[in-house]
Amino acid sequence: MRTFDTSIGVGNGYTSKQSKSRASVGSNVLERIIDEYPDLNPLWLVTGKGNMILEIEITDEPLPDYGKSIDDILENKIERIVERQLKKINERLDTFPTIEEISLEIQKKLGS
Repeated sequence: MRTFDTSIGVGNGYTSKQSKSRASVGSNVLERIIDEYPDLNPLWLVTGKGNMILEIEITDEPLPDYGKSIDDILENKIERIVERQLKKINERLDTFPTIEEISLEIQKKLGS
């Protein structure tokens, strides 16, 4: 742990102390970890989801700009999640009957 603490520029025992007390780490420390360990998946680091190590595929395509800080990365992720949820909600709304359809159905039931 001492080597890791030194590599990210925090005091000796910092990560051990944070882990034992189950305390969170500041975004500045997360940024240092991501800067020092570029193969580490930031999503995994923050949420524990996905692969720990990024599988980097070499391509000529430019990488998307997710931001420079962990806050920017998280904000981008949250925006993408909200967009997906809104899309799902809109798809569900498309299956609901319109007011006109409901009105016709009520009229049919009242007329019979």
